[in-house]
Amino acid sequence: MSHEFITQSTFFSRMDEFGFFDAIESRLPEEFTLVFEIARILEDNTKPLSKHLAPILYNKSDDIPPENSPEKHIIPHLPAAEEYEAALIDSYREVARIYPHQFLLPDEVFYQKLVERSLWLPKPKAPRNYRYQAESDQFAPDSRKQKVYLLFDTSKSMQDAYRIHLAKAIAFFFLRQNMKELGTVYFRTFDAEIGKLHEASNMLDFEHLISELMHVRALGRGTALEKALSIAMTDIHTASTMAEAEILVITDGAAHINLEKIRPMMGNNITINTVKIGSATITPDAKFIKDLILTSTSDDAKTGRMLHQKLRDLEHQITNAGSESRKNLLKSELGHLAKQINTLTERVGKKVGETYGKEIEMISSTFIQINDLELKDVFELTPEKSLELYELTEEMLEVIKTEPTIEDMKKAALLSDHLEMMATHHGLESEDLQRKARELEQLLDQMLKEGGDIYHTKIELSEKDEIQLSKMLQKKMRGVTRIPLARLLKIILRRIKRLLKNILTNK
Repeated sequence: MSHEFITQSTFFSRMDEFGFFDAIESRLPEEFTLVFEIARILEDNTKPLSKHLAPILYNKSDDIPPENSPEKHIIPHLPAAEEYEAALIDSYREVARIYPHQFLLPDEVFYQKLVERSLWLPKPKAPRNYRYQAESDQFAPDSRKQKVYLLFDTSKSMQDAYRIHLAKAIAFFFLRQNMKELGTVYFRTFDAEIGKLHEASNMLDFEHLISELMHVRALGRGTALEKALSIAMTDIHTASTMAEAEILVITDGAAHINLEKIRPMMGNNITINTVKIGSATITPDAKFIKDLILTSTSDDAKTGRMLHQKLRDLEHQITNAGSESRKNLLKSELGHLAKQINTLTERVGKKVGETYGKEIEMISSTFIQINDLELKDVFELTPEKSLELYELTEEMLEVIKTEPTIEDMKKAALLSDHLEMMATHHGLESEDLQRKARELEQLLDQMLKEGGDIYHTKIELSEKDEIQLSKMLQKKMRGVTRIPLARLLKIILRRIKRLLKNILTNK
């Protein structure tokens, strides 16, 4: 039979894009299908969240190379010697070919420039020709297009309030919206440690990158944002393919960044854009303020170091003072100096506190802070969404009962998990959908528990299918008696063999 609705289902096609049917993992991320629901919100241009994120999500290239790119000027089919660039004269014999306006210079200036060979003339050069790019409706890399370096926060706090799911949806939607515009995409995760570099410069790499992104988990400690930015900028400066890449940071953490270190690394060519989820803030501690005074080049820090030096000198003088009156005088001066240092430290602390942990906002060309998700907006099923899930579940049941395949089993387990998640967090208001969801769950439970005769029809599960199917059914196994993996696979295989034999017999 033709499973047209399943084939065209947005849910399954999006899960396929996420790589959940292809990647072999120790286990799937918790409530991973939630990314699908959040992506639907971002696709709706009328939603406040989508409007708020528009400067990031729709950050498309205008096909104009960056200002300092060597590929700024492109004239593909100009014959050699018909493209020119300005150059200084090499000899007085070239004076007849200089730019005419220079003859208007005063004689003294003109002859001085002639002697110094600092007059300008147009010099022919061979043009740079570029091959035509392959046509594509999706990912079309081009060395002249923008490049994006994505830094993705995987610290443990990203587990709170479904931030990791929101971050994945934002990153996915950004990449999908800009796929045709991006020349190359680079990706690293970061928490206390920095993840390995992933690069996508063709469609296959891009699909692998999406799958890698969707399977990351928020388990790390700390948010080493400065270290992540430093490594990203080093990568950009080191590799010629990364020249002038834009950095997109997605994080929920407030982290201090040493601007005196990062700004020189950015230079004029690197742009940073940031999406910050939640409203986390941090404040500087006393040790940080003390270290800042000892190392910063600001006027207050210089004054602070001078006062501390005077303090040490006074303490030394008090130790070596010959008379008690001299000691008392020095102690009085020491107390006054200590008050000055405390006042300066408080002033520095207050000034630093205004920007401490907010440095990423100061260096970002586009900075967007969004609140944690309102769960009702994510889990609420509109009548349209309920009807879509009902029709999808109904057809999935029909497929499983008649002509199941390994891929159908994976889809059924995925759909059942999604329905269970939606029911847990909000409830399935449609009674018809509730009934179909229970029926699908009961059918999967039955297939897990079921035994029977073994038929000899030649159907084999690949090792990859065995691993994937067992992982996807793990959640279902927790609600029933534990079954060894080997027996579970035999039961599922036996069920499929029996159904196929019945079909062949009826024919």
